[in-house]
Amino acid sequence: MQQAVPKLWIFFFLIIVILVVAIFVSGPPAPSSGSNESSVPEPTRYATFEEMLDLGGNAIYVENQKSGSTSVLVGFVVLSAPGYVVIYNDNSGVPGSVIGESVLFQTGGEHLTISLNEPLVENQVYYAMLYHDDGDGRFRADTDVQVVDSEQSVVLMTFLASLEAEPEPGPIEP
Repeated sequence: MQQAVPKLWIFFFLIIVILVVAIFVSGPPAPSSGSNESSVPEPTRYATFEEMLDLGGNAIYVENQKSGSTSVLVGFVVLSAPGYVVIYNDNSGVPGSVIGESVLFQTGGEHLTISLNEPLVENQVYYAMLYHDDGDGRFRADTDVQVVDSEQSVVLMTFLASLEAEPEPGPIEP
């Protein structure tokens, strides 16, 4: 004796299969490539700054800078010992040569301007690194020590030079 499957059960089964397939096919909406890029937050710089502090009490925060500028506006620096902010140009993905260094800071500061030996080039990456002073009160790359965190990673932040960049001159809240 054969039992017939009610047509209503087959209908419900088909509806469930269609809903499951629709969920898998649709997925989350893709981000739009519209011109409203300012609405996308950039949490990575803040998160990086916070991680630096957590891993050793030294940190630097630098926003992207205006190309053509002969100075860099550093948003915030925290130093556990007296030291310097040193700006490097890019050499195939690693810091190249020094193009600017700060005066000696005792503990850091906010809105620090670092003069450069050359203007920032459009769409180039630069590196802002921290160094601890060796006690002589002047920056020398061969004797001053790069600041490292508790995991022995160099404390630095990269930034990009672009015409659209406008570093924030107001209070920084990393």
